[in-house]
This record gives sequence, structure tokens and C-alpha cells, in this order.
Amino acid sequence: MWLEIFDLVTFVSVILCAAAIKMTDDYLDYDQDKAVGSYNLTLLLGKGLPVYAMLVLGLAVNLNPPLCLALFLASYGIGMFHDLKLCFPSKLTGFQECVISFLLGIGLCGWRTMIFAFAFTLAIQLIDDCIDARTDQLSGNRNFAQRFGFVESYMLALLSILLSWQVGGSLFFPVLCAVTIFYGSIVWLQRRRNYA
Repeated sequence: MWLEIFDLVTFVSVILCAAAIKMTDDYLDYDQDKAVGSYNLTLLLGKGLPVYAMLVLGLAVNLNPPLCLALFLASYGIGMFHDLKLCFPSKLTGFQECVISFLLGIGLCGWRTMIFAFAFTLAIQLIDDCIDARTDQLSGNRNFAQRFGFVESYMLALLSILLSWQVGGSLFFPVLCAVTIFYGSIVWLQRRRNYA
């Protein structure tokens, strides 16, 4: 019964995908993390961090192509939410890049997988923003919790989780377990490092 509910390949692929997303996020946020004294994987892996992120993402996509590609595109698109009007090197605004990543995900991964990935990733981002609100405020970043409020962010996160559960079907529990274990491990390691 447990093996019918829990898909180990999906679990491992999501752990790898989450690691790639974390590495990419740390690489992009290095200066902000340095300003507030937060640990960043760039300190450990240096300039090689993007290469390791690509390697880990490649492994994840090899294990479960539609899901991991959708999760990565969703995290990319949601990352653009903070800079919707900013023009990027692509000559596109953050809003345009967000829409393109979402449509690309629908085209490559299917609408159900992309909506699942988008809703699930949005929930994780909202919860993370509520947890990191103080640190983000110190570094001068405005996150969703600061823009919309904590209660509103948690409510939207709950709605996003429910939507991803409804749309994701059998994907939901392995993805939830993988992200919970990965994120919990990151928080535990950061707290351990802070108290060492």
C-alpha cells in the first residue's frame, strides 16, 4: 500500500530539483545574504555553484522530466514576481519572463503538471517569505509577507497547497515529503551553524 502511494523516484528527483533551486537562489542572493550575515552556499562552492546547480538539475530532470522541469520553471517564474517591471538582459520585463516560463511549462510539461508545480512552489515561497520576513527586511528586500501581510500570505499559501493537492493527484505526497525534508534539513543546518 505504501509503495502505491509513495513514489521513490519522484521523491529523489524533487530533492535534487530543490537542491538545484536552492543553489541558484543562493548564487543570485549572495550579496544580500552577505549583507545580513546569512549563510550562503556560494561560500562553500564558490564560482562553481551554478555549474553544480546545473548538474543537480540535470540529474533531477533525468529522473522525472515533466515534474522537475515544471518545478524549476515555476520557481523561475515566481522569482520574477519581485521584479515584474524590471527589464532583464533578455530585454524582457520580469512579468514577460514569468508569463513565458509559465506558458513554456504548460507546453513542455502539460497544464496539470505546470499548474501543480506553480501552485506548490507559490505556497513554499509564501511560507518561506513569512519565515524570512525579518532577514529580508534587514537586507532591504520586500517579500510577499511584507507586501501583502502575514495572514494574507499564509491564507494564499494554504489555498495554493489545496489547489496543488487537487490538481497534482499522486504527485502531491512525494513532492510534499521531499520538499519538507529538504527544507527542514536546510533550516536545521542553518540553525546549527548559527549556534556553533
